[in-house]
Amino acid sequence: MKPGSLKRIFQEIEDVNADFFNLRTVLSQDTDSDDLKFYFVMLPNDGAMAHLPLVGALYIHDNYPAYPPVVHLYTKTGRFNVDVYRYETGNITRSTLCFDVLSSESQGGTWKPEYSISLLFASLMSAIVSFSVPQQAGGDRDEPVSMGKLHEVKVAAQATFLEYRDRLPPIPAIPAIAATPIPAEQMPFPSKITTSEGEKFTSGPIYLQTKNSTAQTFAMDLTGLHPGIVFSIVLSSSTSDIAGRKPDVIIVRNGVTATAARKRAGESTKWFYHGKPMDEKIARLHVTIGRGQMTLAYEAEGRMIVHGESPVSRLGVFQIGDVSGLPFYVHVVMKRKSGGEAWVTFLDTEGKGYVHDPTREVRDGLQGKMGQLGIRDEDREELAEQGWDVV
Repeated sequence: MKPGSLKRIFQEIEDVNADFFNLRTVLSQDTDSDDLKFYFVMLPNDGAMAHLPLVGALYIHDNYPAYPPVVHLYTKTGRFNVDVYRYETGNITRSTLCFDVLSSESQGGTWKPEYSISLLFASLMSAIVSFSVPQQAGGDRDEPVSMGKLHEVKVAAQATFLEYRDRLPPIPAIPAIAATPIPAEQMPFPSKITTSEGEKFTSGPIYLQTKNSTAQTFAMDLTGLHPGIVFSIVLSSSTSDIAGRKPDVIIVRNGVTATAARKRAGESTKWFYHGKPMDEKIARLHVTIGRGQMTLAYEAEGRMIVHGESPVSRLGVFQIGDVSGLPFYVHVVMKRKSGGEAWVTFLDTEGKGYVHDPTREVRDGLQGKMGQLGIRDEDREELAEQGWDVV
């Protein structure tokens, strides 16, 4: 190894551990190995594996940084490019994942000597939690999660973590963004809905992109759901189309498997992952539409947390087009695939909704002033119109 490379490596490992808020990864050296080896734990922020510990090992090449590290992910994810070489975890010359950043440019990949271990894990995390997985042959492959697959991922993550936990670094607390309470009108839904009563329950019309800062909200107890239930919350410009099959329909939705979607009129539906799966017996989930956003927030440890750390979607012209004057409807959808009856209970919101406040302090050292955040003047004006107290 070249002089100075070892110092660089340990500095980069320290940089990863210090940036858990963004990278959600921690590493520790395996001092019993003859190789320069580090165990790691990744805790994704979105999708089927959100908040689950993904366990693996990182091997540093003697010619680092000319050659990238070799990454073995021990946890079975069920995703093609992620698990493609899992059977080769004993081969420390090749990664078990199949992504271009894990090969140098001389090997046909994209790794460059100026890249760092932080950048590597940022790239891997992005690929692991994205709805569409990049393919080595080009293009993307959508990998949606079924209820059965969601269960398999959870079981595999738990089993692998227990197998390696004595060798893993301590895991910091998962960062959480506090939801901001705002005045909101409670949307009328029945006190309780069940799978035996139907599959879709629809609100009255609401209007977006108005000068009125009044928000709409409702709250639910989801503990009556079970793994055999498909559950979604959909904001649609149609009283019936909840998947965006009709060309002019506009939708924003999020589902129990953390599979979300957004569609503008005249465009195709864009699917993505948002937050953690909602099948974990959430006793209080708020859905709020207002302040230019559709946001979910759940109660944890006595406070409301922004689901997915950001709105499911902003509701501005850029995101969903100009919809002023167009009525929208909220659909609560339940479909039983297996198992017994399930239900959702609606709760009193006490006149409050919960949203993601783009002006508040969200991490240490970040002051919530618009100039320090680098917000453009036009964005500042839009936030002010939505009711935010910007400075």
